[in-house]
Amino acid sequence: MNDVLKYFPDKMQVLINNETKEKKDELEEIHVRVSKPILLKYSNNEKAIKYYVSPEEILTILQLVCENSIYTYQNQIAEGFVTIQGGHRVGVTGSCVIQNGKVININYINSLNFRISRQVIGSGQKALKHILDENNNSIFSTLIVAPPRLWKNHCFKRYCKTNFEWN
Repeated sequence: MNDVLKYFPDKMQVLINNETKEKKDELEEIHVRVSKPILLKYSNNEKAIKYYVSPEEILTILQLVCENSIYTYQNQIAEGFVTIQGGHRVGVTGSCVIQNGKVININYINSLNFRISRQVIGSGQKALKHILDENNNSIFSTLIVAPPRLWKNHCFKRYCKTNFEWN
């Protein structure tokens, strides 16, 4: 959690830390939006912190995320997110600059969404027997796809129940 909080100004760090003390392991997202409360998304609910984020604070956070070189991260920003240390992703929204049908930059950034990654030990154990080709000592070509916030393991489990025997 500290590897995510270090990108926030001190005052926000304290607020977020105080609000997440008992539920740090369940926190999935921190959403900061201009002139809106900070939104904390947990696995089962959401909580708003009554602190209204300024445009300057959004820019400060983005500069920290981009290691004070937003230009260096322009391609990632144009893709809509920046990956930070620990595998966490920071979604970026604002006014898109489009050229030849492709987003080349995002201006007037008004929202940042920190998606917190975490390892879930053992979550893929049941899937392994379906993706490992033990006869040839290799791995089957596998793609696990699901919308955001829908755990890939649960999707795979549902698919396997439908298409394979799941023990």
